[in-house]
Amino acid sequence: TEPIMADDGSGADISIPSFLLYKTDADKIIAEVKENRPVQAEMAWSLPSPDDRVEYDLWTSPSDGISAEFIRDWKDVAIALGDKAYFTPHMYLHDGEKSGCHAPNGDNYCFTLCTNSGRYCATDPDDDLTKGISGGDVVRESLRRICIWSHYGAANGIGREWWDYVNEFNQRCSAADYFADDACIKDAYKHSKVNGDTVEECMSNSGGTKQDVVNTKLKTEIDLQYQQGVVVIPTAYVNTAVIRGA
Repeated sequence: TEPIMADDGSGADISIPSFLLYKTDADKIIAEVKENRPVQAEMAWSLPSPDDRVEYDLWTSPSDGISAEFIRDWKDVAIALGDKAYFTPHMYLHDGEKSGCHAPNGDNYCFTLCTNSGRYCATDPDDDLTKGISGGDVVRESLRRICIWSHYGAANGIGREWWDYVNEFNQRCSAADYFADDACIKDAYKHSKVNGDTVEECMSNSGGTKQDVVNTKLKTEIDLQYQQGVVVIPTAYVNTAVIRGA
C-alpha cells in the first residue's frame, strides 16, 4: 500500500512543494546531504500500461459534490472514448460492523446513518440525524447506482445510462426534499432511459437495505475499498495507479 499524504489541519503554513517518501528512501537522501554531496531527484507520473485500453475507476458517493461536477463534465468524454477505455464507478461506504454500528442482536447503534441494521453506513450530508438527507439514504442511493452500472455499464465499461442517471439525479433529486423521494427517482429513471424495475429487483436480490442481512453488492464494495486502501473521496485509479483528492 502506498503512503498517503493529507492535510490534518496543520498544513496551512507549508508553502513549498512537498511529497512523501518512505523513510528508507529519505534516509539515503539525508545521508548524502550530510556529506555535503549534491542530490538530484526526479518525480515522475508513470502509469502501468498492460494493454491498449485505459482502465480507470472513480470512488465517489452520491453526496460528493466534487465528483458530481466531474461526472457532469466528463460524461461526453467517457462516451467518446468508447472501447479505448473501460470505466468502473465505485461507491464509498463505511463498514458498520467494524465501526460498532451493528449489534450482535441486530440492533442498529448508529440509527439513520446505516442500513441493514447497522451493517452499511455513510456520513450524514447535513449533519442532522433527525431530518434532511440521512446516511442511510446515501447508502440506498449508492446501491441503486451500483445496480445501474451492473446492468448498463459493466459489460462495456461505458455505461451511457449510468452517466445519464447520475446527472439527472443530481439535477433533479439532490436537494434534501427529493433525495429519497420515489417520484423523483422514477423521474430520473425515465429521463435516463433506465428500467427502474430491473434496478429495484437488483437492489432487492443483492440483499436489500431493510433487513439484518448481508448485501452482496455493498459488501463487495467495502471489501474492495479496504483492499485498495481508499480513505478519501474522490479517489481515482488509472491503470491501477491511484490519484487521490480533488
